[in-house]
Amino acid sequence: MAHKEAVYVAKADAIGLLLDDLETNPDPRAHTVLDLGKSLQEAAGDATEITILGGYYSRSWLIELFKRLPRSRRRNCRVRIAVGSDATITLPLVWEDMRAVRAHLLKLGYPNPQVCVVGRRPVHFHTKLFRFLKTTQPSWFIGSANPGSDRHELMMRLVGRHKGLSQYVEAVFDGALSVTERQPQREPPRTLRDFFLDGVLCHKPPAQRLFVFDAYRLSPEDRSKINARIGEGSGVDHAKPSTSGFGFGLLSAIGMEAGSFLDEDETAIRTRVRDYGLDTVFGLWLPRTYAAKVETSIRDQRRSLGNQLSVIGAKLSDPEVKQNAMEGFQDYVSSMDRYLAELDIKPKPIKDRDGSFARLLAVRTRNLSNAGYVERHSRLVTFAPMFDAWLEPRVATEFERSFFEELAWRAQALRRAKIVRALLDGIDVDDGWTEDGDLPQALSAKLKRSGWEDEEWEA
Repeated sequence: MAHKEAVYVAKADAIGLLLDDLETNPDPRAHTVLDLGKSLQEAAGDATEITILGGYYSRSWLIELFKRLPRSRRRNCRVRIAVGSDATITLPLVWEDMRAVRAHLLKLGYPNPQVCVVGRRPVHFHTKLFRFLKTTQPSWFIGSANPGSDRHELMMRLVGRHKGLSQYVEAVFDGALSVTERQPQREPPRTLRDFFLDGVLCHKPPAQRLFVFDAYRLSPEDRSKINARIGEGSGVDHAKPSTSGFGFGLLSAIGMEAGSFLDEDETAIRTRVRDYGLDTVFGLWLPRTYAAKVETSIRDQRRSLGNQLSVIGAKLSDPEVKQNAMEGFQDYVSSMDRYLAELDIKPKPIKDRDGSFARLLAVRTRNLSNAGYVERHSRLVTFAPMFDAWLEPRVATEFERSFFEELAWRAQALRRAKIVRALLDGIDVDDGWTEDGDLPQALSAKLKRSGWEDEEWEA
């Protein structure tokens, strides 16, 4: 067996390393630093067998690699892939991903690709190895590299037969599970990392007041005078007294008062969602089962809100309705000036008040005819899978600390949120025992002892 003198590097510029110029120096014997991605693609371009072992995988990168081999030669190329699942709880997702990879390889013309997943237990499978066979001559790439990632990576290349490496590869596939078999049942999380990775992060997009226009500047003192008489009624046409600027309500002016969702306070949905989650440094964390429940409960609300916005947009495009809006705004200005005078407040209109409102009306009319705009403004909450913060231990520590501090604090409330009740019941703590320093140990012990079943969230 021979080894190549060159090193194969991804993102070489990260350390200021220059790659060999193959045009000016085509002699392979003189090469010292080569681009890893290009070298792997070249090796795949004329292979009769491609074997990949990877603790990390990128679906799109894998597919592009296998496209390098001409279609006419794919039916005679043996393909073997084994990847690892970094966490027990993510095994079903990895399984689905690799099934999709295998299906894509079949479409590309590879006859029977062997695609496998190496289980998490007892430890994470973390090998990175590529083997390309050209007739009888194997070529091995071995190193740190996660091709398809955005990281700086390094690999070495060996050429020729290697008994030890061959035995290692066979041992991996002997213990791996083929994705053509039945998907393993989901295992309950038994570590804090798996427990949190089984959740999602929730975000409440900022709510823009689409149909309220603040035509006046009000100081805190002005607002105090208004608040002192707010219960008496203002008599201001189309006013929205609850807004900070006592703004003009566009929907009122066109005879289309907002429905329940548009009238709802922008924090109301988040308040309801908060019953199912805990605030952390990354936002609201929810168990997967709660997130599914929330998504189901707001699906109809989101659809209804989107429909309302589309109807409003269609109505605003009517010239007569637009004229009603302009006239309603002038009525608002006249009655607002009178109301402020009654309160001994000098009116302070915004700059170019009438022009600003006309521009607002034009922008809203145009935007509400755009499906993407309507979709964006009908989102009530958004969810994203919990990412693996444990790749950066300090980040994970801060996340866990924020989670348990929030849990301890909310455990003291008279009305406990659903997630708090479930967690305290699950770890079997006393009502008064809410020290955040003890909670991580209690939850860790519970997970190690019996895991966490989905049914426990319904306690």
